[in-house]
Amino acid sequence: MKILIPARKGSVGYPNKNRHLFRQTAASIPKDRHQDVWVTSDDPEILKMAAEYEFNIIERPDHLALDTTSIREVVAHALPLMDAEPDTLVLMLYLTYPERTWSDIESAVEYFISFYQLGLTESLLCKKPVKVHPYLHMYEYGLDGIFGRQLVQHDLCRRQDYPPCFEISHFISIFKASQLATLNRNMYCPSTVFYPICSNIVDVDLESDLKNVKEV
Repeated sequence: MKILIPARKGSVGYPNKNRHLFRQTAASIPKDRHQDVWVTSDDPEILKMAAEYEFNIIERPDHLALDTTSIREVVAHALPLMDAEPDTLVLMLYLTYPERTWSDIESAVEYFISFYQLGLTESLLCKKPVKVHPYLHMYEYGLDGIFGRQLVQHDLCRRQDYPPCFEISHFISIFKASQLATLNRNMYCPSTVFYPICSNIVDVDLESDLKNVKEV
């Protein structure tokens, strides 16, 4: 299994976010797996840090480092440079989860492999319990948003009748290289399995999110 770390320079909400978060993820990877890690970035400082850990480096072109660039486009650029064969399994680690440990990763990989070996899936993402069920959410419309329209159309009045649901998370992402074309821009498809994680795991978007990060 090859490991891919996407780490572009730009960040709207938290400038240089990936520079600040890089070492937490890098340090969590066992040294004997460093040769299996590829870092794709347009940031010379991040690539310099990656070299310190003896990770493989992919210099990402500017047109793949925009706010509008999908991660699927980034992965499509990286796979050939990783010498990934169609049956190569790729573990992708976003830097925005500094609480993630190697033990977390091993558990998710084991979960994925148990279904992959049965031929049931070729990709994995994570799922978190939802705090508010989507059946209670409304779209605003009308003048100043004074009216509401259901996010999901239903006529159920008892919450115990609501179908189970979850919040998607990219805490850990795994996929077979050949499946990339079938994944959407958020890296999942109908056959993707979802590994359960705790609801309080922090996905760092703003610098203020760091105050909620536990020491690991």
